[in-house]
Amino acid sequence: MPFYNSYPGFLYRQFLVCPSKAPSTTSLRGKAGIVTGSNTGLGYQASSQLLGLGLSHLILAVRSISKGEAARKSLLAALPASAKPPVVEVWELDLANYASIIAFVDRLKRSDIEIDFALLNAGVANFNFTVNQSTSHESSIQINWLSTALLTLLLLPELDRQAAKNLNRARPVISIVGSETAAWAKFAEAQVSIKRGIPLIDVLDDKTHFDMGDRYYASKLLQQLFFLELFRNRSSAKRSTGTILNLVNPGFCYGSELHRTAEGAFGTVLSGMKRVIGRSVSMGARTLVHASVLAGEPSNGRYMSDNKPAPFAGYGDSDSGRITQAQVWKETLTELGPVVDIHKLLAEI
Repeated sequence: MPFYNSYPGFLYRQFLVCPSKAPSTTSLRGKAGIVTGSNTGLGYQASSQLLGLGLSHLILAVRSISKGEAARKSLLAALPASAKPPVVEVWELDLANYASIIAFVDRLKRSDIEIDFALLNAGVANFNFTVNQSTSHESSIQINWLSTALLTLLLLPELDRQAAKNLNRARPVISIVGSETAAWAKFAEAQVSIKRGIPLIDVLDDKTHFDMGDRYYASKLLQQLFFLELFRNRSSAKRSTGTILNLVNPGFCYGSELHRTAEGAFGTVLSGMKRVIGRSVSMGARTLVHASVLAGEPSNGRYMSDNKPAPFAGYGDSDSGRITQAQVWKETLTELGPVVDIHKLLAEI
């Protein structure tokens, strides 16, 4: 494991590296973007910073419309009175429900809004085994891997079409919020899947294989493996002229609600660790802003951390890792096949 992905590397960055703010000359006037999970934490802070850079049109993609409206009012109230008010809309997006994801992207297509970036920030960290009611999959696997994959696959051809319509416009960006914890995943479920010859998703859905301390890490590793296969399956033309895809790590932040399900003594210890080691959500959000509106073409297909390209987890560098990475792609397509025309989507990317 390279130093960057090690625990000492993580602590070095947390204490000694400060991601820079967007340059004061940055202007997002005339641009439009989407931020998921934007009513709180990193998503809210990224939205605030984007609006502070003059973003003209922002879609807050949230599960709760009432919480989204409260965030909208707060974001607008924080802007200078002299500034021209941006258009800030609240759109429903429930990543626990495939139909909601499809409806969200269909609404975007009907709107004719030209999107400059989509910041896919929504995610969960569950410390108890919970089942997503609409799919029967374990919730963190559902949200962080499968639902984020569906949203990405649906947005990608739409933003590609927009990029092809206006070649004078900067290429749109889909920036997915990942985590450095992907490099720390034990991911024992992958070996169980290989040894028993059963689908990985079935192992992940089996409560007896749930490891509270590893599940979030594993879900972010699955997200990263999907990302790598998605980019590998992009046509060379789309890679060079279509939507820019990147994965971004904001670091370990206090003030977010990611670990809100942590309870009891464990929750108390984790909260204390976040205060000692963690960055503020405002600092973490700088990395999301950089990846979505500043990093540009050099970030295409890359993992970004502290506003710079960084090494992926490296899981797919071994023979067994490559087998699992291919399996993650295959199982993603198998899972999503019944809800969307997956062959049509693949032909378009």
